[in-house]
Amino acid sequence: AAALPFPRSVATRGRTRRAGAGPSSPTSARPGGRRDTSARSGGGGDFSGKSVLALDFDGVVCDSSGESSVSAWRASEKYWPDAYAGAAGREQAVVDETSAVRPIVETGYENMLLSRALLEGRATVAEILLGWDEIRPQLMADWSVNRDELVQAFGDTRDAWIQEDEDSWVGKNALYPSVAEALRETLAREEVLTYIVTTKQTRYVLRILKQIGGITFPEERIISSTVSGIPKSTTLRSLMERHPGVDSWHFVEDRYKTLQGIRAKQEGSEDARERQDLNRLNLYLVDWGYNTERERRDAQQDSKVELISLPAFSERLRSGFQ
Repeated sequence: AAALPFPRSVATRGRTRRAGAGPSSPTSARPGGRRDTSARSGGGGDFSGKSVLALDFDGVVCDSSGESSVSAWRASEKYWPDAYAGAAGREQAVVDETSAVRPIVETGYENMLLSRALLEGRATVAEILLGWDEIRPQLMADWSVNRDELVQAFGDTRDAWIQEDEDSWVGKNALYPSVAEALRETLAREEVLTYIVTTKQTRYVLRILKQIGGITFPEERIISSTVSGIPKSTTLRSLMERHPGVDSWHFVEDRYKTLQGIRAKQEGSEDARERQDLNRLNLYLVDWGYNTERERRDAQQDSKVELISLPAFSERLRSGFQ
């Protein structure tokens, strides 16, 4: 069975913080005003003997399943009005099922496909959890849609919600317990450079961290692949090129499939330099967030992946994984 997101009763719920908003403040950015960042390092410099910590966002730092499932319903209603006509009475049931299949989502736009598929009974929760990689392209072909269109529609819906009622949008997100405090501490450490490597659009990461956690995270250290679809392994190698003197590399993820992709390249890439680079990574799968019990069992059998608990993660985050 799929692991449900961390219980909201122990998560840091969204409470909007408006202090400090100004021209350079993430909270004052107009919806749609932020662009996805490429693999920018935030500056070079001598990092000999130091560490780089790369964190996934959704499922590691933030529980966004409530917001993404509601946004998916709202976006799908606008994008496919005929399919959703007269379906208002089923909204909560579909939103709940969309949250239940969150472990298979890699990029936000997929929630729209899930919402409609569940509404129309194209697949059950169990079928989606087992076979999403086969189901997704078939749905896109059947409905004649492409990734870019759905990314735009999903982002536009989120932006409209933020404009209309930012407090309620923020309130549908939560930071996992103790993560905000630990992240603030590691950001203050000179010997550690912390990045967020995510499929979420940068402007949403900035808002959530600032308004829920009171964290002003350096925008240049948020690397989003929402539009580009660039694999995280490629992003991590780009960071290695930027910081050739770094002593240790740590990547924390909640999707075992992402780590499997890195592991496959560690062992089987025809590019010797790629194998060498990726084998420098210490890989971690969190035991909360959006993964399944089976994935956690598989990770425990992988000698190159460490399954890490939330308390252990927060403690190591405070220390910069030193």
